[in-house]
Amino acid sequence: MFFLTSPLFLVSAQTPDFVMGTDFYAPADGSTPQKGADLTDTNFYTTLVRITDQMDGYSGAGIENEYARVDPENSEGTQIILRGNDGEWYLYDTATFQMKKHFTSLVDGVEPEPRWDAVNPNVLFYLYETELRTYNIDSDVTTVVHDFKAEFPSAEYITTGSEGDASLDRRFWSIIIEDSGYNLISAAVFDKESNSVVGQKAVFPDELDWISMDMSGDHCIVGYDTHSAQVFSRDFSSPIDLPSGANGHMDLALTSDGRDVVVYQNTYTDWIAMADLCTGTETSLLEIPFGVNSDIGLHFSGNCAETPGWVLVSTYGAANPPPGESHSWMDTQLFMLELEQDPIVWRIAHTHAYTSEDYIGEKNYFAEAFATINKAGSRIYFGSNWKDFTFEYTDTYQVVLPPEWVAVIPELPSWIILPLLVTAILAAIIYKNKLSKKSNCCK
Repeated sequence: MFFLTSPLFLVSAQTPDFVMGTDFYAPADGSTPQKGADLTDTNFYTTLVRITDQMDGYSGAGIENEYARVDPENSEGTQIILRGNDGEWYLYDTATFQMKKHFTSLVDGVEPEPRWDAVNPNVLFYLYETELRTYNIDSDVTTVVHDFKAEFPSAEYITTGSEGDASLDRRFWSIIIEDSGYNLISAAVFDKESNSVVGQKAVFPDELDWISMDMSGDHCIVGYDTHSAQVFSRDFSSPIDLPSGANGHMDLALTSDGRDVVVYQNTYTDWIAMADLCTGTETSLLEIPFGVNSDIGLHFSGNCAETPGWVLVSTYGAANPPPGESHSWMDTQLFMLELEQDPIVWRIAHTHAYTSEDYIGEKNYFAEAFATINKAGSRIYFGSNWKDFTFEYTDTYQVVLPPEWVAVIPELPSWIILPLLVTAILAAIIYKNKLSKKSNCCK
């Protein structure tokens, strides 16, 4: 926090170091960290720790959090659920980083898409064939919440497209209903409190890619293959088309004043933007530097409902940019972006994750990092191959954010703060000299 003490700005000794703005920083060199070992990002003064290792006993080539849009932590922040890159699922302790459980009964036909209960730290929801279920990690007891065959007799599978979520309180769920050939039967909104489908729709302008509720449970959002995403009320009445270009990676979030928004890469304007879900109105937030490097992919995580007004952005690409181009400030980055026009950009860390060695090389999908922030806004999880191009390899890393960072983060970016500090220091020196001369004249 910066305090104005005339005529000099002072920095509180307790304040964490924040690096703001869009200056370029090259990733620091260094070998892959060992599991449990802290690593300080020397550019951004944050600490990363590797929390998984093949020695844990996971199968397949790697492991990480499921996706940027999914919070892997339970309600107490004591356990996380991670997905092996081969489709297996595991439970880890957040204090010891030890694997606690290998889930062997969650998967059947479609991804289980586990989502933690809002209150009970031992319960998670998951999808199984046509059923929404709960699973207790202590008792291993599974309970059927609802079977969608009751409303859709020809259904064989339900899914969100692995990118959707329920409302924050876990009351409202939006689901894609599919037949045995994975063809769309209908989209539906389920109210867990009344145990009923409160909205359904079978005809859409494009192939469905994913579906999700927003945090409040007031809106259902549908993402398509090419058409801009659409926003619906829970009963699917009165759709709102999001702006042209709103069909890249995106996530739901809350503004500082509690409005439901969606944050996305606008593929027409090449800006990071957000749209209000009540009106569809778009706010351009930050230009993507494709003019420097055209090989930039982005993911968004708006899970931090307890620190509203922010979204986590993670970027990915090849180790070597396309010919004639160079790495930009945004490459392989984790940064927090304020959900305001002319936003603050808080730099968190480099991911050290690269999807391929060369721009045209075979890509490791899991090295897109998929960085996610937890509900509390206190921890970030992401996958990284740390420049190891073994097929489908990643391990999971964690960044712990400073306590109460929302209250102490500088309101001005560093490129503004530094000149102000220099000016203030010079002013203080001049002021002190004037006092000294005045004092000498009076002797």
